[in-house]
Amino acid sequence: MPINITSHELFTASQQLKSFIDRFVPEGRLTGALPSISTDYVKLQDEVMWGGVWQVPGLDVTLRSIATISAQCCNGWGFGLHHQVRVGLSLGMSPQKIKGLFLQLMFYAGIPATVFALSQAQRVINERTEWISEDRMPLKADWLDSVEKKFQHAQSVITSNMDSGVVLSRLDSLEEQFIPELHRLIESYEYGEVWRRSDLSTKERMACILVALMCRGHWHQFGEHVRRCLNGSLTQREVCELVSQAGWYRGWPYVEDALAIIDELLAESTREH
Repeated sequence: MPINITSHELFTASQQLKSFIDRFVPEGRLTGALPSISTDYVKLQDEVMWGGVWQVPGLDVTLRSIATISAQCCNGWGFGLHHQVRVGLSLGMSPQKIKGLFLQLMFYAGIPATVFALSQAQRVINERTEWISEDRMPLKADWLDSVEKKFQHAQSVITSNMDSGVVLSRLDSLEEQFIPELHRLIESYEYGEVWRRSDLSTKERMACILVALMCRGHWHQFGEHVRRCLNGSLTQREVCELVSQAGWYRGWPYVEDALAIIDELLAESTREH
């Protein structure tokens, strides 16, 4: 996005996007009162968020929506979740994909946040007949019948999605040392079951995990996950745009901290090669 773009051009771009994604917004929603509360706030939101952040090249709009929904799940604000789930559905994401995000985020945002997110998502899905109809065709999950099978499949998923150094560190992890039974159970269900589902692509899973780790401030795990993302699932530009998109909803200092870690990892990779 060129620096010489005008405020009017940003506003026009924001209105074009909002006219599409706000087609199904109910009357009387919270932001409907914002112009009478603070026209300056609305101007900032329209020009910076909808006209700017959402339209910067380098990341498709579905991944931007996934990043935003994931950030709002971590934030736990009902209004923000309502609106962003509605945006995702308006962009063509299925109810199964929306719910699949919260299944994946269960392991990173926690049970309370994802239970709340699922309940809020269902409220939005129930607003429109077509979304309800889609929701009544749930994803058929072929659950494996033993933890052993899940664990075996998990190891295959981990090996194919992480570089060898990360795999070795996981096998020698603190979890394996101190809580081996629980560690293997969690790994079996996350990688052996949730990752097998077709509601999200590998890229989408990596994206929502990246956002959750940033929004929760888990910087050590964030750095490890960036390595995995850059191992083939996401480009450098996509990783940077994902944290920038989520940071608008979590707070810009999180973006600055995340970019500092990404910069260190890229510099380290350059030295190694």
